[in-house]
Amino acid sequence: MPTMDDAQKSADLGRIKPQEIPMFPLGTVLIPGAVLPLHIFEPRYREMAQFCIDNASNFGVVLIERGQEVGGGDIRSMVGTVAGIIDHQHLPDGRWLLHVVGRNKIEITEWLKDSPYPRALVTELPEQAGNATIQRAQGVLKRMADFTRQAHEMGYRINPVESTAVAAGLDVSELSYRIAELLPVGPFDKQRLLAAPTVAARLDLLEEEIGSLIDILSADGNKP
Repeated sequence: MPTMDDAQKSADLGRIKPQEIPMFPLGTVLIPGAVLPLHIFEPRYREMAQFCIDNASNFGVVLIERGQEVGGGDIRSMVGTVAGIIDHQHLPDGRWLLHVVGRNKIEITEWLKDSPYPRALVTELPEQAGNATIQRAQGVLKRMADFTRQAHEMGYRINPVESTAVAAGLDVSELSYRIAELLPVGPFDKQRLLAAPTVAARLDLLEEEIGSLIDILSADGNKP
């Protein structure tokens, strides 16, 4: 018969212990699965890049909700993405050019001192499907593909999305993030999509965003 000690051990094993990682607050959102080029010029982030490369370490990316990227004193989102460095170049003047890929979604449990660069304790946020299905995600993707094609034909600088190529080999969670990455909306809308508690909730938000974009196109098309 299980004892209280056994129950406590099981509970402890089920908890995800926060981990300390370097953090890079930005004016953009890194979506899991997306590749983001970064130009690192501020001294503290040069040091962060050097640390990550020397130690094969990832870092976290979060959206700056208010304030600026340079100098600190910003207000940061509490949900972000782990960034893995896939390519780097160290320039003679000390700047870094990085290409990173978004990995898993994280929640910041505690911000630490910004010395020598921003750091935080974070926990991974596992993807919960909810009632999402790949069929529904493919339907949302097709609706976005139709929108991008129409917008392109109307002269907007939006590249048409090929739904078959985009969806190839992706599961429902990965596809929901891929649609979020491609959707032509601003960073705060991207943050809402990233922070959605389930894949199903993300698909709801995507449909809402696509509907709003289609309404804008319709209004533009009806102009005299």
